[in-house]
Amino acid sequence: MNKRLITLNGLAILAVVVNHAAAWGQIAMILWTHRYRPVAVPNYDQVGTPAYYVFLVIRQLTNFSVPAFLFICGLFIAYALRERSLPASWKIVRARLIGLLAPYLVWSSVAFAGDALQGIYYPVLGYLGLLVSQGAVGLFYFVPLLCYLYLLSPFVIAFAKLRPGLLLLVTAAIQLVTIAVNTLSLYRVDVPGLQQMLILTPTWSLPRWAFFFALGLVISFHAERVQHWLRRYKWSILLATVALAVLNVAEAELIYRLKRPLWYPYAGIGTLSYNLYGVAFILCYLAFSGVSLPFSRALYQLGTRSYGIYLLHYLLMTLVAKVIYRFVPWLLGQQLLYQPILLVVGFGGVLLLMATVSRSPMRRYYRFLFG
Repeated sequence: MNKRLITLNGLAILAVVVNHAAAWGQIAMILWTHRYRPVAVPNYDQVGTPAYYVFLVIRQLTNFSVPAFLFICGLFIAYALRERSLPASWKIVRARLIGLLAPYLVWSSVAFAGDALQGIYYPVLGYLGLLVSQGAVGLFYFVPLLCYLYLLSPFVIAFAKLRPGLLLLVTAAIQLVTIAVNTLSLYRVDVPGLQQMLILTPTWSLPRWAFFFALGLVISFHAERVQHWLRRYKWSILLATVALAVLNVAEAELIYRLKRPLWYPYAGIGTLSYNLYGVAFILCYLAFSGVSLPFSRALYQLGTRSYGIYLLHYLLMTLVAKVIYRFVPWLLGQQLLYQPILLVVGFGGVLLLMATVSRSPMRRYYRFLFG
């Protein structure tokens, strides 16, 4: 089972990198169009083209990644903490936090240094505030989020074992509230107190993600019973996953069109279809546990390096995208060239750096850089 879950981790990090490459493609298509064509931006001339729909489908079908990461982390921490006393549990949690925070602080510092080179500075408390919330760059929010979930895990582990239904029900209810708030905002429905609720439930907040972590906790304790149920209904789960994937794509397209002219490349995150698709994908993966994935060995290797890839790929992609924007803008309009460059940087660049460090005198610092 552990190998199967690490392979899911590899599949999730693959999805993250592909997702972000497609996001940069969308940005080049809509927000950076003026760099290779004489138009004002945002420009929607390419909406409806085959490339537009390819990016839309890629982005939405890879949206299972963060739910999968949280599920895996919940499952593994539950396994580590089971039958442990509270002091022993805190030692394990502390070790996990150190393993997360050391690379996070290193690459956050690199991101802040990059901002400084561009003339972007924050007050001291501003840097601290970013580190404990949304992160130095957008996707880094996952690290503080996971740290908070780990800190809560010794207190909720008993519920996962003894009252699993209650834990899932409570976390699902909390998450549904944030989904409702987010959906009202995305569909431009104005209700009293909506803006205050949005402020209280940002992307990095626990209420928006707690169910996926709780699902991992629960399945860790009740794996045999859950696996029996999943095998029994696996074809229904597969059909539901496909249907929710289609709904997730359709809803994102609707939101993209509603958000004009305030377009941004993250439509549909936090909607009901997004969350249900994430749950369905995880359950479907578990239900078909006996089916071997293509390139499973490569996915497993990616899974063992997922944290380093997560932290580094976006920094490298951003650097390369901005260099292209500045010096070779015509590439932005050539997606068949632009996308491979981003993917090679996102995977090859990170893996090359990790391999270089592991074979150099700096290998003693490897875990502080990549986890």
